[in-house]
Amino acid sequence: MEFSPVAFWIISSLVLICAIGVIFSRVLIYSALCMVACFMGVAGIYILLHAELVAAAQVLIYVGAISILVIFAIMLTRHRWGDFWTFFHKQSFVALPFAVVGGLALIAILSTAEYNSTDEGQNPADEAIASLLFNDYAFAFEMVSLVLLVAIVGAILLAKKER
Repeated sequence: MEFSPVAFWIISSLVLICAIGVIFSRVLIYSALCMVACFMGVAGIYILLHAELVAAAQVLIYVGAISILVIFAIMLTRHRWGDFWTFFHKQSFVALPFAVVGGLALIAILSTAEYNSTDEGQNPADEAIASLLFNDYAFAFEMVSLVLLVAIVGAILLAKKER
């Protein structure tokens, strides 16, 4: 699959719309679902950039684990609605100058960068990374999943109502 600027702009605009939906949705489940769509769009951009391993990790980690954990936390806390004005509180105005300076620095860096493009994928070491992850570090990978499972079970026990 060759890089297509049209597909990039379509996917990136959908990611931007979903990111705005995460912020401005009053129903927390809808906000979480917009976050899932945003993560999937980012994985699509990774695929356009020929980074299939990073796209697979994006889907497994962010869509499969983090998003489910956020949805699970929303359901356990029984908060269905979010207040729109909790996003705009006094700390937001303190953070605004830092965000503007960071955005301007990012624009300056991206406008002066040199971009080299090739027809081949930019990630020739995918097989080496996959080999390390599933051979040498498989035990550590499984232990992290076990720790996440214990955290989820602990969250269920803490959120369970006393009878």
